[in-house]
Amino acid sequence: MKKQFFRFFIAGALWLCCMMSGPRSYAAPVDSKMFSASNVQIDVTAENAAAAREQAMQDGQKKALMVVMERITPAYVAEQLPELVPDDILNFVQDISVSNEKTSAVRYMATLDVRFNPEAVRELLRQNDLPYVRTSGKPLLILPIYKRSASATPILWEEENAWLRAWLNRTAESYMIPLFVPLGELSDVQTLNVDQILRGDLSAAQELAKRYEAEGILIVELIRSGQTFTVKGRAMDEATASEIPNFTFSLPLVKNTSATFARAVTKVVDHLEGVWKSEQMVQFNESASLVAMAPVSDLKQWETIKGRLDRIPLISSYYLQAARSGVLQLTIFFAESLERLQKEMNKRMLSLTVLPSGVFKLTTMEQLSYLPFGANVVPSDKEEKTMMPAAEEENASP
Repeated sequence: MKKQFFRFFIAGALWLCCMMSGPRSYAAPVDSKMFSASNVQIDVTAENAAAAREQAMQDGQKKALMVVMERITPAYVAEQLPELVPDDILNFVQDISVSNEKTSAVRYMATLDVRFNPEAVRELLRQNDLPYVRTSGKPLLILPIYKRSASATPILWEEENAWLRAWLNRTAESYMIPLFVPLGELSDVQTLNVDQILRGDLSAAQELAKRYEAEGILIVELIRSGQTFTVKGRAMDEATASEIPNFTFSLPLVKNTSATFARAVTKVVDHLEGVWKSEQMVQFNESASLVAMAPVSDLKQWETIKGRLDRIPLISSYYLQAARSGVLQLTIFFAESLERLQKEMNKRMLSLTVLPSGVFKLTTMEQLSYLPFGANVVPSDKEEKTMMPAAEEENASP
């Protein structure tokens, strides 16, 4: 009797929530950092300082827009964009920060940080039938494990972990995927240790990730072998693994270990950005929609579904239309094909199946504990994607 009352109460609460607010539209969140360009250098000489400044600001905004375009679109897009006049570009700008200004009678120099309006930039690309990355990735917690040799004991929190320091002191910017590195405070040390990481203690790792407001966990191990350093990356949780395949690369000692570690950090960041860009590129010139029924037991499950839908690049928006008897009715608008939509949903632990009536059923999939780091598994098309072998690295003297 209590169970029946609980189900009735939940269904009523969901129905009331939906009916009070009416049909609601949701769109995936956009990290404004994706649509920003920082440290843009401008330097123009003209007939006077005012003319130089005006021209420099126009040049800087255009340069900044191209930085954003190169980040979120394929390489060929810049060539296919229509010629944009300064007033057009100004319409895309959300705000500008100017620093390091220097002027003379005929010259103007400065550094610009420019944020663009995401929707305005996306609309420009849609109007020209050009693909782009719509959303940023989920925040990741980086766990930098270091081994001074292949046979050495792996370390994380120890003071001699220069690999952790390299991550904490990194200068490589991550625009597509927010990255967080634990500081190694006492609470961190007490929450998670190397042994727990290597045996795949997901609950302890997720507790640490929650502290840093990260949603995924990536182990990045660096192993030294003489003058060669090998980096191995592997997601610790299943949801992150569905988006970031395992990777490995090697690089030689460059100048000193600090410089080598800094370079390795940059390569990892560049790889993560590249993976996200290649996997999330979507052509939005055509769109379709479908109606899906999502069985839910409580509001928390709806929040889980909503959070996962928000991370699917093909979905432009979705509407919560009705709720009855513990079932939500959604209309989902998406780009490209239904087949790719289903694959992207599976990556994010959602299942979309068609019912005999032609209506779709949307359900959550249980998150699985991931295999311990270094476990022997049968490779799949997602396993051990090699970034760059040591032989392809440029020569460097110790």
